[in-house]
Amino acid sequence: MVLLTAGASAFAVINAVPLPDPEPGKCTILCPGDGELPLPTPAPGRPMTMLLIGSDARIATSSDGDVGRRSDTIMLARIGGGRPTTLLSIPRDLHVTIPLKGGGSRIGKINEAFSEGGPELTEQVVRDLLDIDINHIAVIDFEAFQRAVNRLGCLYEDVDRSYFNDRGGPGGYATIDVKSGYQLLCGGDTLDWVRYRHTDSDLVRGARQQAFVRAAKVQVAASKLFENRTDFIKIFQRYVHTTIKTRGAMIGVIKSAAEAAGEGTRTVPFIASDGGDAENSYLVTSPADIAKMRAAFLANPKSPASSSTPTPTPKATSRAKRSKSSGSKALAPGLQQFPADQTQSLTNASFQLAGKLPVYYPAVRLSSGGWADRDPVRAYGIQKSRYSKGTYPAWRLTFSAGDGPLLGQYYGVQGTTWKDAPILSGTHHEVRRNGRTLQVYLAGTRAQIVSWTTSDGVFWVSNTLSQSLTTRQMIDIAASLRRVPG
Repeated sequence: MVLLTAGASAFAVINAVPLPDPEPGKCTILCPGDGELPLPTPAPGRPMTMLLIGSDARIATSSDGDVGRRSDTIMLARIGGGRPTTLLSIPRDLHVTIPLKGGGSRIGKINEAFSEGGPELTEQVVRDLLDIDINHIAVIDFEAFQRAVNRLGCLYEDVDRSYFNDRGGPGGYATIDVKSGYQLLCGGDTLDWVRYRHTDSDLVRGARQQAFVRAAKVQVAASKLFENRTDFIKIFQRYVHTTIKTRGAMIGVIKSAAEAAGEGTRTVPFIASDGGDAENSYLVTSPADIAKMRAAFLANPKSPASSSTPTPTPKATSRAKRSKSSGSKALAPGLQQFPADQTQSLTNASFQLAGKLPVYYPAVRLSSGGWADRDPVRAYGIQKSRYSKGTYPAWRLTFSAGDGPLLGQYYGVQGTTWKDAPILSGTHHEVRRNGRTLQVYLAGTRAQIVSWTTSDGVFWVSNTLSQSLTTRQMIDIAASLRRVPG
């Protein structure tokens, strides 16, 4: 969280409390008296690359008898240097070359490196895979993740669809019950959501985790870190292990993050395909795709179009640029008219919200896919805060993007009376379409959301987690919204 929201208050946190010593028996790479892990230091003014590892608390025995926790999440974050923060998630089922202790190597899933050799071996495997220098490592326990989110008062997330599984335990997947729509999520539900992969894939999960980071960067003010510094230091001490061992190293990291605080966030999708083994599923990538991802991760884009959900400032929305639509009025490729006989289920939601918030449906949709199987139409209230029972009236329509490469991808249409929701605080540009002024919020080169505000509320189209809809498709869908009668 310090990395996401660094600023003057973050320096105050470091100056107010000493760096903690690890608890006996909890030490991994943050060990007093140990030699430094030989990681390179970035040159002044150059960006820093961190390897972030999310680890569960379960014990897994490796093939050579060692025991260690599993790396459930592996993410690279490139921070500072006057450029947007860049994120690259590496799927844990990716087949890679893992060096062996006694010499030689073997092929295995990348998360096995953590069980066999901890963060040091994971860093070596990631570095060899992408040919990228890594400057720091941080290993975050699931418990730390939940406690930190709760201590921040929970976070608002734009949940792409409804997630449900009640068959947990041995032989089952983690249980989850998280509804679709923009909502306040606390620690346990947030962890379940970012870790989910029951009916999609590691690639979709990586995109979901990147979406969490983007949302957190917008919402978490450095002042919250300072106000709760004692609690966060305790969480850090007990559950987080890192190569940042000294006050000087910590300040260096915070300086890099401070440089990126107003530069937005880019996400680089990981390019991989199914390895073809039905009994032991895994993913593979190619040297050509690795070269593409490496180039994108190390790029230095300066255009505002490269940023998604930058840290909000009073000037963020005032910088919105207006442009008029041009070109053909034909629908964007991949779209079709919405079948009229598929809008009947919207009547119930419209009835529930009568007098509070009108319901709109898209007159066009993707040619592939259709309504989501679970909770395609949801009328509900967005909780105003963790400590408030008040809600903002809201509704969500959820659509599947289709099968094949789009499996597990969902886009949605959201409505609420909360016109200044955090998701709407980023820099955007405006287009005129069908007599409406639409706000386009970019994530990389594609729209993350396209919104439209009226006297009744605000309505937006949300892209899939992997940004699979083009910006033109998103604009066409938003421009087609029609009010449900009643």
